[in-house]
Amino acid sequence: MHEMALMNGVFEVIERAISEHDVQRVLQVRLKVGELTNADKEALELAFEAYAKGTPCEGAELIVQRIPVKARCTICQQEFLVNNVISHVRLQLGLHLIYIALNNAKSKQPLIQMGQKFLLKEIEICA
Repeated sequence: MHEMALMNGVFEVIERAISEHDVQRVLQVRLKVGELTNADKEALELAFEAYAKGTPCEGAELIVQRIPVKARCTICQQEFLVNNVISHVRLQLGLHLIYIALNNAKSKQPLIQMGQKFLLKEIEICA
């Protein structure tokens, strides 16, 4: 469950931010989560609850905005949303390979434009 590791990073940033200000309580945390992160929303919510316990984030609302995968064909330059993403881990090389159904694009090697990031977008606080 890599969502715990992702949430650990989120809470490191939150703790740094609230330590610099006189924050009594965090009301809301907004995340932008790309589809290629393979982060499950429910698992992120459970991890958030676990990390929030006993902190100013306890009881805060977690909002997870899913970001679709957008790619660009390296031949025709057409941009398109990717509907079918299948990930496969090749253990012998330790690489995380992404195979994409290309929706009529001509290229077998699209450039990913969007959908691979995990971002802490916003923290709403009560001072």
